[in-house]
Amino acid sequence: MRAILSFSSPKPIRLSMHYQSTLMGLIYQHISDTEFQKFMHDEGYSHQGRIYKNFSFSRIHGKFQLNPQRKEIIFESPFSFVVCSSIDQFLHDLIRTIIQSDSLLLGSQEIRFESVHIMPAIQISSKIRIRMLSPLVNYSTLTHPNGLKHTHYYKPTEALFSSMVEENLKRKYFSRHEMDEIIHKSPFSIKMAKVIDKDKVITYFRDTVIEGWMGSYEMEGHPALLQWAYNTALGSKNSMGFGCFEIQQMKEVDK
Repeated sequence: MRAILSFSSPKPIRLSMHYQSTLMGLIYQHISDTEFQKFMHDEGYSHQGRIYKNFSFSRIHGKFQLNPQRKEIIFESPFSFVVCSSIDQFLHDLIRTIIQSDSLLLGSQEIRFESVHIMPAIQISSKIRIRMLSPLVNYSTLTHPNGLKHTHYYKPTEALFSSMVEENLKRKYFSRHEMDEIIHKSPFSIKMAKVIDKDKVITYFRDTVIEGWMGSYEMEGHPALLQWAYNTALGSKNSMGFGCFEIQQMKEVDK
């Protein structure tokens, strides 16, 4: 399930250029069920020792100006963003709470709810072309011979990129489904369709530096997995606002 939430504001909204944590805060603050909010924030759904929140959101869409000196991005009214989740309870509660709120704040700035468009469900084929709406993040934590750990973020050109996305997606899928050997062993691939150097995005999320990639990709796999990816996003750090995408084209599978 996914929805486009639209807002206006009495004056332009000034945000850090790395505003994902502010947008994530708006989302979590408007889950009215406190127990469910705590579960989504602190726990989530687990598989093989990994935790998944199974939701994500896009970058903000709207007219904007950059102020590099102050590291700000300034959005004019109106603006919108996409929220996607495989957990219908999560999106229903979020939408209802936002609609019913007397006042809304994005960070410390007043905004007004304008509309919500719940996007119709679609049946996804096994071969699609996608465009990222927020950066696709793919990483491993590696250990040097000296014992120090560091994070390696994979580029779309690296050989392990596709298999890392596949492993992550299948773990997320089985965090909410019983094991199915057909899906578990099904082939999967993701490769660049149109990705250029400027699609690399460095984000400062609180005290963490995160590297991700925008651009367009060709993705092929079991339809159930691709459907799950559409609803929950691709790659890592989805609940921080990474990995949300739109479908550009459904493709026929080669015979």
